Amino acid sequence: MVDILKKAASGLMERMLSSALVVAVRTWPHADMHEIDLYLPDIDMDSWDTIKRLKCKVGTLEYRDYTPVLWNSETNVCTMLIDSGHAGAGSRWVRTLKPGDQVLFGPAHAASPPSQTGPILCFADASAIGHFLALKQLTDRSEHPMDVVVMIPDGYGIPEIFKEENPEFHFINGIGQAGLNMMEQWFLSKDLRDYNSIYIAGNVSMTKTLKTKLKASPNVHARIKGYGFWS
Repeated sequence: MVDILKKAASGLMERMLSSALVVAVRTWPHADMHEIDLYLPDIDMDSWDTIKRLKCKVGTLEYRDYTPVLWNSETNVCTMLIDSGHAGAGSRWVRTLKPGDQVLFGPAHAASPPSQTGPILCFADASAIGHFLALKQLTDRSEHPMDVVVMIPDGYGIPEIFKEENPEFHFINGIGQAGLNMMEQWFLSKDLRDYNSIYIAGNVSMTKTLKTKLKASPNVHARIKGYGFWS
């Protein structure tokens, strides 16, 4: 009976979702990062003015939210960066994706870009790199210069082309408390009064800890926005 109810619920959910086609899949060497190009034929990308998230079906009654990092409204193709470095249904799902696969998705919570001009300070782990690439696409560097610091595991390979194309991204090798300590040392080396907006995204524990530390700093005058993606 339980299986019958799950199947019925899954079928009902699927009828409410849109369909995308996997165009290409690329995996970063020496990293758990996957670039997925998706064709979304029924989506008006010209209207995208926030950091979108797609709620993708990754298993039976299993859904995960992923951020389009780049999008082309003429071809209706977007790219998602999905890190599979932590255990879970989403990580297992993305490792099996191949061109020609169908992806079912619905809308998920979107995040707004800054409402005022000025420098942006961003904190992320590997799972949130895409969040800040999307923020970069939505903002003008002359109005919103960015500093993005990303916590990654030791040995996590960042492609050189990525570093060349995104010089505002800085990478810290370390996870857990060690990584948090290095992130704190990094932001303490900055004049936090210079930033008009601060964003934190990634692991829930990291997001909460950094937000608390930054709010306690007398030099922070910016509004802090936190987005916890996974625990």
